[in-house]
Amino acid sequence: MDKEKKEEQKTIFIVEDNVVYAETLQKFILIRFRNVRVKTFHIGELCLKELYRNPSIVIMDYFLNSQYEKAQNGLEIIKSIKKYNSEINIIVLSSQEKYSVMVKAVAFYQCPYIQKDEEAFEKIAKLIKEFI
Repeated sequence: MDKEKKEEQKTIFIVEDNVVYAETLQKFILIRFRNVRVKTFHIGELCLKELYRNPSIVIMDYFLNSQYEKAQNGLEIIKSIKKYNSEINIIVLSSQEKYSVMVKAVAFYQCPYIQKDEEAFEKIAKLIKEFI
């Protein structure tokens, strides 16, 4: 039975350079979804090195260079993830309000876009339910 549970367990990656926000989101997801593993990354390039873990969902901050100046932005990381495995579900999470960012994420890579606001976590939970 434990083996079955482990096989059913889904992996979710959070790529977010705001450590507090990433940890808060991780705790929220772990409380809402019992059968998931959540791994956080503060730099997108580190996430790419762990794609062999086959995450079901990647929650991607659009701007990843606020703390790490040379870090690739979320769109560049999304391109690399989709190139590695086009089946990985990616949720773009950002405080970016520009329509062009949303269009790039949604239209080119079929990624839902969630604005970082007071309803963001609930919207993420709804998408996780849809994806898993």
